[in-house]
Amino acid sequence: MKNLQLWCLFTLLGLFLPFQEVEAQERRVYGYVTDTDNDPLVGVSVRIQGTQIATITDIKGRYQLNGDFDKGSVISFTYIGFSQKKLNYDGRERIDVKMQAAENRLSEVVVKARSNINAIDLRAKAGIVESIDMKRLSEKPMIDMGLALQGMIPGLNVINTGDIGSKPQIRIRGNSSFRRGNTSNEPLYVLDGKIISAESFYNLNPQDIASIKVLKDAAAGALYGIKAANGVLEISSQRGYKGKMTLTYGIDMGLTMRGRRGVRLMDTDEKLELERLLQNPATPGYRFSRDYYERYHASDPNKEQLIAEGEKRLSALRNIHTDWFKELIHNNFYQKHNISIKGGNGNTTYYLSGNYTYQGGRIEGNNKQRFSVRMGLDQQLGKIGYLMIGVLGGYAKSKSPNGSSFDPTSLVYNLNPYEQKTGELYSYPNRTYRDLTKQYQSDASDKNAGVDVNLTLTPWKDLTLAYIAGLDYLQDDSHSFTPASSYNEQNTGIPINARGIYSRTKGTTVNLSSNVRTTYNHVFADVHDVTLGANFDYYLYDYDAVGITGYGVGNVDAPSAINNSLHGLRQPSVRNPRDKNAQIGIGVVAGYTYNTVYDAYFTYKADASSILPSDKRWNSAWAAGLGWTPTNYSWLKDNKILSKLNMKASYGVTANLNGVTVSNTVGTFMFGEQSYENSRILSLLSLYNKDLRAEQNKSTDLGMTIEFLKRITLDVNWYNRRTEQALLDVPIATSSGFSSLKRNIGVLQNRGIEVGLNAKILDGFDSRLSVGGNIAYNDNKVVSLYWTDKLYLDEQSIVPNYEVGKAYDMIYGLHSLGINPLTGYPVFLTPEGVEKQGTEPLMRSDFVALGHQTPPYSGSFYASFSYKQFDVDISFYYVFGGKQRFSYQYVRNSDKAIYNAVSGQTRKMWFKRGDENKEYWTPFYTQSIAEENLALYPNTRTVGSSDYIRLSSVSLRYRIPSNWLHKTIPFVQYANFGLQGSNLFTWTKYKESDPESGTLAGTMQPIFTFNLNLTF
Repeated sequence: MKNLQLWCLFTLLGLFLPFQEVEAQERRVYGYVTDTDNDPLVGVSVRIQGTQIATITDIKGRYQLNGDFDKGSVISFTYIGFSQKKLNYDGRERIDVKMQAAENRLSEVVVKARSNINAIDLRAKAGIVESIDMKRLSEKPMIDMGLALQGMIPGLNVINTGDIGSKPQIRIRGNSSFRRGNTSNEPLYVLDGKIISAESFYNLNPQDIASIKVLKDAAAGALYGIKAANGVLEISSQRGYKGKMTLTYGIDMGLTMRGRRGVRLMDTDEKLELERLLQNPATPGYRFSRDYYERYHASDPNKEQLIAEGEKRLSALRNIHTDWFKELIHNNFYQKHNISIKGGNGNTTYYLSGNYTYQGGRIEGNNKQRFSVRMGLDQQLGKIGYLMIGVLGGYAKSKSPNGSSFDPTSLVYNLNPYEQKTGELYSYPNRTYRDLTKQYQSDASDKNAGVDVNLTLTPWKDLTLAYIAGLDYLQDDSHSFTPASSYNEQNTGIPINARGIYSRTKGTTVNLSSNVRTTYNHVFADVHDVTLGANFDYYLYDYDAVGITGYGVGNVDAPSAINNSLHGLRQPSVRNPRDKNAQIGIGVVAGYTYNTVYDAYFTYKADASSILPSDKRWNSAWAAGLGWTPTNYSWLKDNKILSKLNMKASYGVTANLNGVTVSNTVGTFMFGEQSYENSRILSLLSLYNKDLRAEQNKSTDLGMTIEFLKRITLDVNWYNRRTEQALLDVPIATSSGFSSLKRNIGVLQNRGIEVGLNAKILDGFDSRLSVGGNIAYNDNKVVSLYWTDKLYLDEQSIVPNYEVGKAYDMIYGLHSLGINPLTGYPVFLTPEGVEKQGTEPLMRSDFVALGHQTPPYSGSFYASFSYKQFDVDISFYYVFGGKQRFSYQYVRNSDKAIYNAVSGQTRKMWFKRGDENKEYWTPFYTQSIAEENLALYPNTRTVGSSDYIRLSSVSLRYRIPSNWLHKTIPFVQYANFGLQGSNLFTWTKYKESDPESGTLAGTMQPIFTFNLNLTF
């Protein structure tokens, strides 16, 4: 296969000019395929009958055929759930097609079968359902599905949180709970009708996905009940098609780049001068300076000789200019291989695929790789039914050298420019460069498997019965190891027999879904479209894990080396986290459309969860909505200018139990580590709250879609979501034996607007140009705290965790007036307008809100251009309005003078009484209160704007003309090659490395690849 790839590549490149000559002889036809509501149909199979010329429609419903065929050839359009359409080719270049939903007739088999039986068209008439552009998604060379979604849909926010392998933060219209973290706030993931874990979603192969729909509001997601309180990502897999078997192979090969440098550090001359000023004898800049000898060897008769020798040492150091960013942050490799087989006959269609992806990280020891396989089989059951089966499996493993006690990225900011990988290190005395590596290592692997079975029956006209059962199984294994040879283990007073740390956790997660749905749809008198439905579902979640942490393993990375004789802080420990709950639900749905102009929608779902006590077990999700499409009036239908106008409004309420476990509501016991006589002590796992209630998300939505000239589309959505009875772990008196209790404590609101604009500037066969963009604004605000205006989760804290009228993730700090030229410490301005010295104790009333940590504005814009066989796509992603706190770990005082420092510190730091207009405070700490104030609390000068614009993706492709392939390489039906990249550049004023993650180590890597796709 490898030789075949190279042969094809060089043959295609060498015969580039003949492509253009042959191309002019091809016939060509293109157009758009829509349903009766003018909505695009994605994945419609389009074929010239009797030939191998075929394609499928893209996310916009567009198809394109080119090849050798004659006038009168039959073009067939086939799509599950719609009647097949056949047209005779009459020579026109553009042919638009409108397909009719299939009707049940005894003479033909037409069954509305969907891989997800909840994905009914009815909900989109009042709810907000948006589709991901799968073409743009699949062209992003990224290993993480979650991060690849960034910027695809307004209101869908994806935030990178660290190096490769770290879980991204995915939110739909902001955080819906006071509780932080993904468990309480991330959306529900549904693959072909079955619920899957977030980890299973992250490791999906984009080439196996036909569509991803984002369900944003209660009207769209209420069919899933209380599980969908944070929105839904609804994924549909690729399926087979009726036709000759095709095999497709795609390869991406390229580089992952270093990424943004961020902080510019000192070069040798400035660092040596800073060391002289800081006067720390451990640094060569002071130890070998004239100042040092004048102070400590003033009466030494050999003073001048010592000074000369010192200057010689300094001169040698000045000749070394090591850029540790380039030494430690590396380019790496990226590769992706994908193979798929699909086809079928009149009754059976199939799809098989396999994928391997590898992405190397910026630092040594950080990478991720992923394997996946998938099979889909669709079987027609006579004239009344359809059976769909899907099976998938995958394995993903990520490695990272970053740990809580060691971060090799920090070496970029610590090692001095006059130091090298060989020789003496002043920054880490008595250690070599080799001693700084392999201090810590960790890896995490996910093995997942899944199966889903979908049976759809239409026993008589207008009635559909559907059943789906699915299993998602995930086995995760995390492991970390700190060898006894590491610096921390050897130099922190740990006995030899206790050095070396081994930790491992292995867990399994089972998501079992079962859902039966019945739907009745009938059109009365050609104008009254009535839909009634009901469903019953069951969901089981089971998580079981075992973890061990042991010490004294030395340099042996194995649990067998754990020293079980240790006691105290280094005594081995075993943990067994467990969570199991089940849920049943009963739901109904009703929809009515009059003459395709007026829509009404209602759905109700009641769910019973084993998480809650029996008297509070049932919770509900319901929504109602209205829609109006005036362009479907007879007098507006053929309007050339206003081609579509649709308005919708909805209101819904959804309960939320995400992140709540049985131990929060019911007494749950565990065995303690101590015993009484011969009996082990049972203790509560956590203090439970029998009065705990589910959060209530109340959502109001207004939406409008306007289309002009069938080319320009404007979407505007406004929403207001209130989370009442919001949950949080609040502090309680420790006399109870516990420090916190989960309680309903207040009301949180997310209100915002989303605007999207897309335009087809050119829409011909040879030339196409589309541009578009979107912006989303989310105003997150604490509306109420039931017992107070400010909530402090620690009695000793002087900074509020939550405050009424402010965002849930507000950064609190001090208003800085700059550095006092007399003391070298900051001066602050209190909200009352009183100056306060940095040496004074701070009080709660001194703090002000400095800004949102989560940017309230986000969006993207793109352009897509095609000319003949060339395609060019480019997209940008942006956020603004957020703040991040600088770590300032690279600003050095006298005690930390051995490490490198930020460029410019020498002239911007206060050194002596009378220094004015300085940015950095005194390096000679003499006041403990001031040190604490600076270390613990941000101020207006130590936070920065996290606004940025990122070149999110670029793709340049060339499609090989099919008739040239048929004549020259007949076993290749389709081929294209090109260059593509992701996260190529970030424009920002943020001073540190990454404005998104707020860390020095976590910036997203640019990736640039060569791509080749062949279909046989």
